[in-house]
This record gives sequence, structure tokens and C-alpha cells, in this order.
Amino acid sequence: MHRISGLKKKRIVIVAGLSGILALSVGIWSAFPESSPRVYRRLVNKLQQQRQRFEPKVCFEVIDHSLLMNDKAIYYIGESFRNGPGGYMKSGKDIVKYVNQGKLTKVEGNEYFVLDTMYYSFPFLTPDARSFIDELGFRFQRKLENTNLQCTRFTLTSILRTTKSIKRLKKRNRNAITKSSHLHGTSFDISYKQFFTDSILTEAEKLHLKDVLAETLYEMRGAGKCWVTYEMWQTCYHVVVR
Repeated sequence: MHRISGLKKKRIVIVAGLSGILALSVGIWSAFPESSPRVYRRLVNKLQQQRQRFEPKVCFEVIDHSLLMNDKAIYYIGESFRNGPGGYMKSGKDIVKYVNQGKLTKVEGNEYFVLDTMYYSFPFLTPDARSFIDELGFRFQRKLENTNLQCTRFTLTSILRTTKSIKRLKKRNRNAITKSSHLHGTSFDISYKQFFTDSILTEAEKLHLKDVLAETLYEMRGAGKCWVTYEMWQTCYHVVVR
């Protein structure tokens, strides 16, 4: 003989009780037809309240911020060009020229981020874009305070490109575009796979860090500080500073 759990018994009693009430109400409705709609509404409301007590409730809603960031080049390419040093960089000579003019500044790793080996780009940005990275790193690490992941650094995989480096990149990456915002010194790519901390990261921790980085970028994007594109094939966030 199967045993019936306490919860199932409670559900059976409730359903049986409500069934009895509904059956009894049929005689009442026939005797007082003018009260039938009002009595019916009360019974339906009571039945719904009893069902809601046993319906599973979601404790919190998980939001994938990465999927919410898909800004197209057409949205930002014009403003990115205007925020740059004033023209496209054809080679390293142009970079040196704009550095001497104070329109570009060198990017070096610090307590917030590390630089990947850059075969097709150069570590230079406009002063505003360079300051943006430190603000991003500060906000990112604030979200990790008092956890075993605090002080984790993210990785910049690509920064400033020249027309020559883009030609070389297109031979390897078909998704690379000629009129890229990377030419303006306002853009950089952040890996959501490579993070650096004192311990070896598990896959679950890497996913958590990706979510925290995406949430931080989403907040700064919402504040009008940048555009962001989630690039699944290149495993990075393409960021354009406003």
C-alpha cells in the first residue's frame, strides 16, 4: 500500500473541501439566483489562493547581461571617429605623432588588468578611453570584495589598430572590418575567458567572473559611458568609449 506524504494529504483535503463547497453552492445558487455571480467569484478567488500556496516560486531572476549588449558599428562609428585623435593611423609613425601631440597615451597593465600578447594591435588609447579602463577595473573589483575572487584582473586582448595591422588581421579573422573603431584609439577588447588571480580558477569561477564583468559593463553602458558588443566567436567584449 502506497504511503501518501503530508503535503499530498493536505492537497487532497483542500481539493475535497473545495469540491464539497462547490457542490453545496449549487443548491444555494438555485435558491438565490440573484446571488449566484457574487458567490461564484468568491469561490473562484478562494480556489486560486489555495493553488498559489502550492505553486513553486522563483527566489531570484538570473539576467544574462552579455546578451543585452549588442551595439552595432553603425551606432557608434561616427562618434568614435570624432572622439579619436583626428584621423586613421596607417602605421606606427602615426601613433608616435599623436602620442607626441598628447592625443594618445600608452596603456600598461596595472592592478586592474593585464595585457595579452597583441600581434595585430598596439597598446595606445585616447586619454579618456584610458581613464575609462581604470574606472571599469575599479567597479569590477568592488563587486568582488570580501570574496575569494577579490583583486582578480581581466585581460585586454586588442586595443589600437592601424590600417596595416587590420590588413594582416583580416587574413586570419574574417570578422575583422576595415573601418573599425579600433583605428580611432577609443576601443578595446576584453576577454571573458582569461582572468588572473592568486589561485587557479575553476570553470564555475570563470563563468561567475564573466557575469560580474558583463554586469559592470552593462551598468556603465546604461550610464552613457560606452557601447559594448558581446562577441561570442572571439570570446570578448568589444568596448567603445563615448
